[in-house]
Amino acid sequence: MTIRWLLMASHVPAGGGLGGMVRYTVEVARGLAAHPDIQLSVLADPSAATFWADIVSPDRVHPLPKVPTPIQSALERQGRGSVAFNEPFDVVHGTKHILPKHHNARTTVLTIHDFLPLDRPGDFGLLKRALLPGPYLASASEAGALVCVSAASKDRLLSYQPGVADRAHVVPLANESAGLADASSEPVTELVGQDFALVVGDPSPRKNLEFLVDVWNEVTSQHGSAKLVSVGPPAWQGGEGSADESKHPGIVQLGRIDDAALRWCYENARVVLCPSLLEGFGLPSVEGLRFGTPVITSADPAMCEATKADATHISTLDRAYWVAAIVAAFRSPSRVPKPSVRTWQEVANETVEAVTDSMGVGAHAS
Repeated sequence: MTIRWLLMASHVPAGGGLGGMVRYTVEVARGLAAHPDIQLSVLADPSAATFWADIVSPDRVHPLPKVPTPIQSALERQGRGSVAFNEPFDVVHGTKHILPKHHNARTTVLTIHDFLPLDRPGDFGLLKRALLPGPYLASASEAGALVCVSAASKDRLLSYQPGVADRAHVVPLANESAGLADASSEPVTELVGQDFALVVGDPSPRKNLEFLVDVWNEVTSQHGSAKLVSVGPPAWQGGEGSADESKHPGIVQLGRIDDAALRWCYENARVVLCPSLLEGFGLPSVEGLRFGTPVITSADPAMCEATKADATHISTLDRAYWVAAIVAAFRSPSRVPKPSVRTWQEVANETVEAVTDSMGVGAHAS
C-alpha cells in the first residue's frame, strides 16, 4: 500500500534557493516523489508553491503562512497554520529540526542536521536562543525515527538525547545533486581566466569565513593572482556578514547564484575551501570532490567523515599550514579522482527504510 508522506519544507524559498538544508529538503523530496511506495505532500512557503508543483501534484502542496522563522517554528511545533496537520498521513517528516506536537500521522521522522542553537548559542539572536532549543530537543525525543546526516550529527544527538539511540539512523547525504548534475556549466564572466579558490556557504560565524579573509593577505603575498570567491547569502540572519570581504581586493563575493554558475565555479576553482568550525555534514566539501576539485577542510568531525582521505583536513588553529596548502593548490594546479556517486535517490530510499523499520512494516507493505 502507498505510504502517505507529509514533508515539512516551509524554509525552502521560491526557486529552491541555495544552502545545505534547503538542498537536502528539495533533493530528498525529489527522491521521495520518485519512490514507488510514497505519495508525497509538502508543507510549503506560499511563494514556493509553483516550485513545489513541479515535484508533486499541485493539490498536494499545502501552503503555510509566511511569518518570521522563530514564529514559524513555533506554529509548526504546535501543528498549526495548515489543515494538513489534521489529515491522516502515515508519516510526517521534519526536515529542519521541528516536528508538530499535534498531528494525525501514524509516525514521524526527524532529520538531524545539527544542534547549533545548543552547541553555538552565541551565533543566534536572543529570540532564537530563547525559542529554538526546547522544540529541537522535544521533537528529537518524540520522533518515531531519527535520520542523522552523519555519524557526527548522531553523536551530537545522543549527547543531548541518549535515550533515542535505538531510533537513530545514519543516512549520509549525496555528493551529487540533480540540479548540479543536470545543469549546463555556465561561466561566471568576471572569473573567466582567473585563478580562484571557492568557498560556498552562508556567512554565519561557524562557517569561519573571517578566517579565510584574515589569511588572504598571506596567500596573495605568495601568489599575487589568487582570488577567493565566496558564494552564498551576503548576510547572516538579515544583518551584516560575519566577515568584511569587501575590504580585500582579492576577494570576490558572488552572492546567490544558480546551479549552472555554481557548477562552473566548482569545475574551475583551483581548490574548494571549507574552514567551518562545526558542521552536520558539509555538502560543499563532497560536491567539490565530485567535480574533481581539490578540497581543504577544517578538522571538523563531520567533514572529515564525509570526505575521508579524499580531502586535506587542517585544524584552523594551524594558520601557516592553511596558507601553505592554499598556495600549493594555486602553484601546482591539479584535479583529484572523483569519488563514486552517491545519489539523493539513495538517500531518500534509505530514509524510507528507516521509517518503515520503525513502523514495523516492509518497504512495500501496506
